[in-house]
Formats: sequence, C-alpha cells, structure tokens
Amino acid sequence: MMDTRTAYEALIKEYKAVSTLGSIEGLLHWDLQTMMPRKGAVIRADQMAIISGLAHQKLTSDKVRDLLGTLNTAENTLSDEERANLREIDRDFTRATKLPQELVEELTRQRSKCHNVWEAAREAGDFSKFAPDLEKLVDLTKQQAECLGYEDTPLDALIDEYEPGATAASLTTMFNEAKKTTIPLLNKILGSAVKANFDFQKQTFPQPKQKAFGEEITTVIGFDKLGSRLDSAVHPFCSGGRGDIRITARYNEHAPQQAIFGIIHETGHGLYEQGVREDTLGTPLSQPLSYGLHESQSRMWENIIGRSLPFWKLSYPILTKYFGAELKGVSVEDWVLAINHVEQSFVRVEADELTYDLHIILRFEIERELFAGTISVADLPTVWNKKFEDYLGLTPPNNGKEGVMQDIHWAMGSFGYFPSYSVGNIAAAQFWAKMKEDMPKLEQQIETGDFKDILNWLIVNVHEQGRRYSRDDLMKRATGTPLDVKHYANYLTEKFTKLYRV
Repeated sequence: MMDTRTAYEALIKEYKAVSTLGSIEGLLHWDLQTMMPRKGAVIRADQMAIISGLAHQKLTSDKVRDLLGTLNTAENTLSDEERANLREIDRDFTRATKLPQELVEELTRQRSKCHNVWEAAREAGDFSKFAPDLEKLVDLTKQQAECLGYEDTPLDALIDEYEPGATAASLTTMFNEAKKTTIPLLNKILGSAVKANFDFQKQTFPQPKQKAFGEEITTVIGFDKLGSRLDSAVHPFCSGGRGDIRITARYNEHAPQQAIFGIIHETGHGLYEQGVREDTLGTPLSQPLSYGLHESQSRMWENIIGRSLPFWKLSYPILTKYFGAELKGVSVEDWVLAINHVEQSFVRVEADELTYDLHIILRFEIERELFAGTISVADLPTVWNKKFEDYLGLTPPNNGKEGVMQDIHWAMGSFGYFPSYSVGNIAAAQFWAKMKEDMPKLEQQIETGDFKDILNWLIVNVHEQGRRYSRDDLMKRATGTPLDVKHYANYLTEKFTKLYRV
C-alpha cells in the first residue's frame, strides 16, 4: 500500500496538471476577448471544450479518487497546510464528479458561443438575437445545479462555486443590511448642493496616453510590469497567474477616469495573484478561497485607496504630466470630487462607489428569480428595466450597452458570480479598518508613494493564505471578526458625508 507521503505528492502532481490545463483554457479565453478574429469563434469553442473536458477528466480520474481514499483514511501525518490542500482538492473532486463530462464540455462550448453572439447582440441592442443561446445556456446551467445538489434553490449550488458556504438566503440578508446605508445616503447626496465639475470631459484624452499613465501608476503601486501586460477588451478583466498576469481595459477618450479605475481595479486582482507563495503554485493554497475575497483586493485598490485624496496628491502630478493641457485649471481637490461623483447611472462598470452595490443587488435578485423559475429568459429585459426604475430611478434606453446585455457574466454562464462584487466591497472595508489600526500613518504613506506596508499586510493576511481557511475564519484571523457589513457602512458614511457635506 502506498505510504502517506508518496500518495500526497502524487495527488499534488495530478492537481497541478489540472491547474495547468485551467491556465491554458484561461489563456484561450483571454485571446478570445482581446485578439482572436471573430470568425475564430467556432474553432475556439471546440478548443476550449476539449481543454475543459481534459481537465475535468483528469480531476475526476480513478487515480485521484484512489489517492484521496488513501489519504483520507491514512494516519494523520500531514502538516496543516497539506491537510488544507487535501480538504480543498477533495472538495473540487466531489463537486466535479457530480458533473458528467459531456455536460462540462457542452457548457464550455455554449459559453464560448454565447460570448460571440452576445457581443454582436449587445452592439445592436437586440436581445432577441441573444435570447435563444442564453436560454440554452441557462437550461444547461440548471442541469449543472441539479447535478451539484442544493437545499433551497438551484442558485445556491451556483453561488457555492464563487462563495463557498454562502447561499441566496444569506446574501439576501447581507444585501438588505447594506441597503439600509446606501439608499438613505444616496438620497441625501442627490439633494446636496455640492456638485462636481466635469468640464474636463469636453477635452480629448487619447487612448495611448491613458494606457501609458495606467502602466506607470500601477508600477508605482507595486505591480510587476515584467510579469504582466495590459490590453483592451469589451469588458475589462484579469486572467493568468504569478509571472503571467493579463489585465485589460476599456477606454473612453472623453472620460479618462473610466479606464484609470478599470486598470487600477484589475491591478488589484493582479496584485493578489502576484502575492501568492511561489512554492504553492498549482495547489489550492495558491488559489483564492472565494471570488469575493479576490474582489476585495481590486475594490480596495480601486476605491478605498485609488479614489482617496492622499493617493491623488501622489498621482495627480503624474496624470498632469500626460494631460496637463486637458486638465488645466482642475485642482487635485476638483479631480477627487469628480472621480467620487455620485449619481444614478445605467452602466455597472462605470457606476460610482456608492450606487455600485445597487447594480449588483438587482442582478442578484434577477438571478434569484430566474433560477427559482418565477421568470424566464424572455422576461429579462422587462424585469431588468423595472428593477432599474425601482433601485436607481432610471429607465434604460436600450437592451444593449446600457441595458440588460451590458455585462459579460450571463454570456459566460457565470450565474451566481455577481454577489461576489459586493462581498468584496464589504470585506475590503473590513480589511481597511484593521489596516488603519495596524498602520497609524497609513494615509501619509500613500501620499508619499510608500505602499510596501500595505502590500505586505495583504500578502501575509490574504494572498498567501489561499484556500487554507474558510472565508469567515480568514476574516477573523486578519481582522478579529467574521465578515461584517458595519465596517462598510461606516466607511461609506464617513467618506461621502465629508465629500458632500450632508
């Protein structure tokens, strides 16, 4: 019989091979969104389906099953980290073995097809062109949920992929608590006499110079330029891992702040990947324990740090090096008010920090109804518009870029993903509150460009931990308490009452 050490090393070798296949699929997906000719969609769908099928086949093999059986019944001689790897590989194996390989391949193929149909339909604002393929993807995803199993709603099985242990019910409770702060605060701000000046948006900010500024400012933060690249995509994203991180941006030559904060956001994701321990690469200890925790890093860098006055006292001279004429007469204080401007808006990725969660909540509630069977794919435009009116007081002018098809997530089959954005906001504020306790001169350090202590704190408390702990255990170890909305409520209230004097 194989001894524990030999079995563990063999299991890790198999899992690293699965991770490598996943990284290959990720690279194919990056190319699909950045450089692939549109006519390559059919063959790319087959390529990605084969890769995902191979990964699924390897993860669910008899060899992995036998190794897990040996290790789960062996004398407990593994270290804490090794036991964490074993637990998480077992979780992945159990989840994957519930899914037939044919379904995995069909889902991957349909997601790839949906992405390309979505791009064209979104551009045309014609939901009817997207609906048939989306309906097929929803049906396949419901089959996925049935295979995985759930107690209350199929959406729970999907949420668990992104936020292990979370449910539609627990997220509903969390979001209802968050709304108690965001909605009253939004109403106060909309009535404030303080207004940002956006005259600078009458100028033209060339895309190449926006990109150059983005690359320079992320290097100042501490992003490894030699281990990353920045490209353009319809929907900004970050992919890859330590040593090869790909981030993308979407540019608006009359609103440079959109790309700037998109780049900083994706850099936050990239910093997470750069912060993992090299000796854990390819194992669960190099992977985020939840998408929300990954999102907490991007939202912290984008909003809590990146939209602060100390950050722009450092960065504004760099920005005006590129756009001195375009920003003539705009003070750093004017700029900070403009980039923190609160308003009702149509597009999630361009929404301000305060209203952003309302965009997330309405999507979550639509998914909750869709997978409960109370609405159908055909109902999505109508339901979307109604919820937009209820939460943001606006009626979307189209079903495309400003309406129900604006996000890539449903075209990718990423149902259950959206709540992770708000979980990230809540966790980021909690990390920030603890960091301020631990680093009394935090804001002064940011103003002088000293990000070493911030990065080190995040690496030690978040990045290097991977999936070693549950979300609430990690939060308790890092901050002293499980995930708690109060820190986010306090942060939003303090920041926006000061900015808008309400």
